[in-house]
Formats: sequence, structure tokens, C-alpha cells
Amino acid sequence: MKRKIATLLVTSLLAMSLASCAGFGTGETTKFGNDNGVIGGPTDDDTDETTKGTVHPGKPSHDLTRVDATQTFDDLYIDEFDTAWGENNKLRVVSGDVDNYFVYVALDSNNNLICENLNYMATVSKPSVVVYGADEPGYVIYEVKYTQTFPIYAKQPAHVSTSFYSYHNVTFVDYYTGYQFPAINLSTQIDSFSVTGNVIYKGNKYHIGYYEYREQEILENTSEPAGDGDVFLKQKFLLRTTSYFIVPDFYDGILMGVFIANDTGTPVKELLEDDSPYFMPPALFWKSENVNDYVFFGVNTPN
Repeated sequence: MKRKIATLLVTSLLAMSLASCAGFGTGETTKFGNDNGVIGGPTDDDTDETTKGTVHPGKPSHDLTRVDATQTFDDLYIDEFDTAWGENNKLRVVSGDVDNYFVYVALDSNNNLICENLNYMATVSKPSVVVYGADEPGYVIYEVKYTQTFPIYAKQPAHVSTSFYSYHNVTFVDYYTGYQFPAINLSTQIDSFSVTGNVIYKGNKYHIGYYEYREQEILENTSEPAGDGDVFLKQKFLLRTTSYFIVPDFYDGILMGVFIANDTGTPVKELLEDDSPYFMPPALFWKSENVNDYVFFGVNTPN
């Protein structure tokens, strides 16, 4: 999964790349266990379960007919399987907020790096999940809300040409098959999307919809002299993301994956290459990702 970039120019936050991926499947319910004591593990004692819940009255927080970009995917045929992908891979499952890495970058007019990072740790919150009824009988809507907090602390010249912070957004994966949900990469041009299509399993066709909305907030924006014309920059940004999954009411396989590996040494050129709203079709997670680089929340899976 590509690294996603958010860009900050001087004091104005610009919407940049976020993307989520996800997947499909159905099958017998299988439990999976916890693995604590690693970076990305729970940061508090919150043991509330994020699982399939009761259908609530009312409607989702967002109008699902209003998005910046839409896409459909080709019919996805799922082969029959004996054991769920999530069970085979012994996923590391968490129940509290997750710490992961991000990078702040400041550049001069020649794109030379001119800052020193003093903090690389961000936080992804435990998602909250509400289930709503869908218009089509036999379907429900999962509303998944989470935040990402980026506390920038860096030493840099008082004036820079451009600055941004780079991070991984979460990914959504099907517990049974290991498919990532198809998505549109968010960018400076778009802050929301919808992707819809059909999944065929054992001769049955099911409609699937994945929607995502992003909002952002500046929590802190200060600086103080650091000597020799430099400043200590302190900024904190909060991204609020709401994802929706329209799925059959029996489906219980949505996993939310958080990338926790340390790739803060990625070259700046690579961080600048992901600001375009391209479509990412459904793909097998394990073909491009190392499962050990992730921890997972069970959005509607059994514990």
C-alpha cells in the first residue's frame, strides 16, 4: 500500500492523499486472538469490543449521495475456502488507540530538506462503529469513525518554501479472503469518494458499497526561536475520517488495518508522488503488504 501524504504549506492545511483499501468475503465465523506488547498495541486499558452491533434507527452522519468522486469495480468472484485468511495469518488484534509513524518535511526552493524532526509518532484512535439499516432489504450500513492525530515538532528555518507531513492512512481488509476493499486515493482535489460493485460467492451475487469522508482540524500552530534564524515549530493536526460499508446483513468480516512499521527514512521524492485521485481495485492484501507491518481492529468481526 502506498504511503499517503498530507501537505501543509506555511500555516494553511491543504488536503492531500489519504486512501483506504478494503475487501470482501463470507464464510463460517472464526475467532482470532490478541497480541500485545508491540508498537501499535493498545495505549490504554480500553477493552470495549468493536464488533457487529444492533441496527440503530436514523440515518448515517453523511449524505451518501454527495461525494467528490465515484467508481465501480468489475464483478469480483470469490473462490470457496476452508479456513479464513485472518485465522491463517494470526493477525495482531488491538482494542485501544494505536501509535504509528509519520514524517514532517520542510523544503527550500530547490526541494532540499531543511528541517530536523523531533517527533515521529502519531496516533490512530480506536474506531467507533454504528450500524444503520440500508434502503435495500437484507443490507446494512456500517458507519466507522476514527481520528488520526499528528503532533509536529521540528526545528527549521523561520521561512521555508513548502512543508508537509507524510503518513499511512488505515486500510480495510476482508477477514475471510484477505481482499482489500477497493478505494479512490484522496488528494488535494477530493476529500470523499464512493466505490460500488458486486461480489459473487457460491453463485450468489451481493452488492457492496464503500464510502469515505475526510475532515481536518488544526489543534495547535505555534513556534519559538531556536537560534541562528531557526525556530522550533509545534503544530498538531487532527484528521477525522468516516467510512461507510453497505454490505449484506449477515456479513461480519471487516478489518481495519493500521500500518505500524518504521519507514521514516523514505526519500522525500517518493513522498511527493502520491497526490492524485487514482482508483485502487480490489486486491489481495498479502500480495503487496507484509501482515507483520500491521495491527488490526475488528470492525464487525468476532473477537
